[in-house]
Amino acid sequence: MSTFAYGDKTRNLVNATPGAGSAVKNFVDTLTALVPAEVLVAHAVILQMTTKSGKDAAGKQVTTITDPTVLKWAFVGLTVLSVILYVAGRRGAGWSRLDFARAAIPPLAFVGWTMLQTSSAFDAIAPGVSSAARLSIAVIGAIALGALAGTLGVKAQEQTPPAA
Repeated sequence: MSTFAYGDKTRNLVNATPGAGSAVKNFVDTLTALVPAEVLVAHAVILQMTTKSGKDAAGKQVTTITDPTVLKWAFVGLTVLSVILYVAGRRGAGWSRLDFARAAIPPLAFVGWTMLQTSSAFDAIAPGVSSAARLSIAVIGAIALGALAGTLGVKAQEQTPPAA
C-alpha cells in the first residue's frame, strides 16, 4: 500500500459524485491508510545501518542500536514524511477539516507499526516502554485508526465535490 496512493484515492473520492463509492472500495482505501509502505520500507533500510544483530554472552539473539541519534531523527523524519506523502497525493482544492484527520492516519500508523516490531526506531525514541505496553497500544490504536479511516472514507464518498 502507499500513503501517496491513500491521498490520491481520497482526492478521487472527494471529487466523485456523492455516493459513487462502494464498501469494497472503502475497505481498500482504509487498508491503504493503515500501511504507509514508503516510510516502512525506508525504516527497514535505515534500521540496517543503525543497528547490529548478534548473540549475547548467553547465546541469545539480540539487536543493538549502534546510532541512536540517527535513528531518532529518522523516526521523526519518516513520521513527517508520511504526512507530506498524503498531502502530495491529496493535492488540489477542496480540503476540509476531515482532511487534517486523514493526514494524521499515516504517521500514527507508522508509529504503530514501529511499536509492533521488536527492534525499531521506536526503541530509540522510547526505550523504556515495555513490550506489553507497546503491543497493547499498537493493537488498540490499529483498531481505532481502522475505524477512523473507514468512517472518513465514507464521509469522503458522501462529500459534494468542490466547485471547479
